[in-house]
Amino acid sequence: MNAFRKYALEIAAFVWGVAEATLFFIVPDVLLSYIGLKRGVKAAARASFIAAIGASVGGVIMYLWSANDAAVARQAVLAVPAISDAMAQRAEQAMAQNWFLAAFLGPLTSTPFKVFAIVAPHVGASLPAFALAAIVARLPRFLIVSIGVSLIGRALSRWLSERQLLWLLIGAWLLFYVVFFSLMPN
Repeated sequence: MNAFRKYALEIAAFVWGVAEATLFFIVPDVLLSYIGLKRGVKAAARASFIAAIGASVGGVIMYLWSANDAAVARQAVLAVPAISDAMAQRAEQAMAQNWFLAAFLGPLTSTPFKVFAIVAPHVGASLPAFALAAIVARLPRFLIVSIGVSLIGRALSRWLSERQLLWLLIGAWLLFYVVFFSLMPN
């Protein structure tokens, strides 16, 4: 039981990475930022890497689903909040030109990675290459968020208690998602 407790947050980071790369719509950054705040930079980096591996596994699941039944996979992804048909069409066009660059830069366009995963088998991306690209595409953001929150939390801990820092983090994520869902389609 102690081993599970010790690795519970890392396991959760992996599972959340898989879930968000498939059909869940809250980014693993929420958990990763909590880990950064509570456990520090080293734990944040480790959890970010684990979440990126989970995201790769989730991307592989979506890739295989789309390779076997593209219409159903697309329909399922388009039913996820904040994903539109226009977003999927833009991702398809970008991936047709350069699938790796599109998948890598995709997070900067607010297009969820799962959209790129369902397009990948139809634009010539091999499964192993896409699985590796998934890690490369997700890890930088995970590291920036989790380590950034860790460092900001450390700096603010001079003025705020641990409880206040946690409430600040919760408030920041709530504000982010209120804005995100008010601006995004679907």
